[in-house]
Amino acid sequence: MSKNGKHTQHDQDRKALEEELETERAINFFAISLIDQTTVEEVLWDVAKNCIARLNFVDCVVYMLDESRNVLIQKAAHGPKNPRSYEIFQPIEIPVGKGIVGSVAQTGQPELIADTSQDARYIRDDDMRYSEITVPIVLEGEVVGIIDAEHPEKNFFKPRHLHILTSIARLCAQKIRRVQIEQAYRQTERQLLENNKRIAEAKLMALRMQMNPHFVFNSLNAINKFVLQNDVDEASLYLNKFSRLMRQIIVNTQTEWVPLRHELKAIETYVELERLRSDNSFDFTLTVGRTLSQDTVQVPPLLIHPYVENAIWHGLLPQKAEKPHLQIDCQQVAGFLVISIADNGVGREASKRAQANSLTAHKSHGSRIAEERLQIVNKIYGVDARIDVADLVDSAGVPAGTCVTFTMKLK
Repeated sequence: MSKNGKHTQHDQDRKALEEELETERAINFFAISLIDQTTVEEVLWDVAKNCIARLNFVDCVVYMLDESRNVLIQKAAHGPKNPRSYEIFQPIEIPVGKGIVGSVAQTGQPELIADTSQDARYIRDDDMRYSEITVPIVLEGEVVGIIDAEHPEKNFFKPRHLHILTSIARLCAQKIRRVQIEQAYRQTERQLLENNKRIAEAKLMALRMQMNPHFVFNSLNAINKFVLQNDVDEASLYLNKFSRLMRQIIVNTQTEWVPLRHELKAIETYVELERLRSDNSFDFTLTVGRTLSQDTVQVPPLLIHPYVENAIWHGLLPQKAEKPHLQIDCQQVAGFLVISIADNGVGREASKRAQANSLTAHKSHGSRIAEERLQIVNKIYGVDARIDVADLVDSAGVPAGTCVTFTMKLK
């Protein structure tokens, strides 16, 4: 081989190596660029943009297959078809089997056209271009899209372009599949959360419905007392307040949240009934902080009623020497609603002993239901609601009642 021949071969080998390295760099560039894309739309636009920027193509259009209509729809483009970001100028649709794009979608085989003027399948879009390269995007053996590029010069596209674009199409298909899997997972997760929320809401409704007969039973016992005593006036007064309470309870339990004012009104009415039933044997005070808006603050209905009932039945009614007193205080503290229910009754330990020694002991399950409701409310709405119970003692350490505190983040 002559000296000139050796130089020529060396130059060709070097050029081939450079092209091979450039091909690998281009493919790696696309692979890295696609990592950050999170939707199918982003994937397609990223491919179209980088075909221009990295491969020096004049234009690039990405089609996706509409299986229901068996047509290819332009979904992303870069070049003359893309005057503004994420916008295609007069997008077209191509039936599968029609044109070069449609033929590749039908056969699944990429094509490189050196002179489109000699190919009867060529479909002119915005302008006449003489070179075209078309590769399928194949997902699980099925063509789902097409990457198509054109150039005004004849014989512009080379076999290395076909190799690069085929590799890009494969990367594109893999990324689309990952995106679809991730989207399906997120959709399933959202659906699961929604189903769990519906189940929790249904359970919450069932628990609220359990509260109503509990109050009705206690109030009917009080009415029965007046009937047996033949006290017509007191019975009439009690029935009037009882019917008002029932209306309030029915209204309040229609929704998951009610204005604080409505809830406090129901509590006041209930306490009035209990005071009537017990011949006004205890005092009652309700205070609301000035900064607390009773009409805008929302609370779960009937949630603190069981604790008010427990304070009366198990704390105050078992008589003590001093005047029994029930104090309910509502305040807004650092973005939280704080409701305290305090009684100066016998205390929890004495109440438990009294119930244990009584054959007719009243077994209240209202607080258990309230705690279960509280867990569900927190799970659905994330309001950080909680109930804390503290035993009160006097200066000598003697039990002096109980304080229940309900705390909830304001919505």
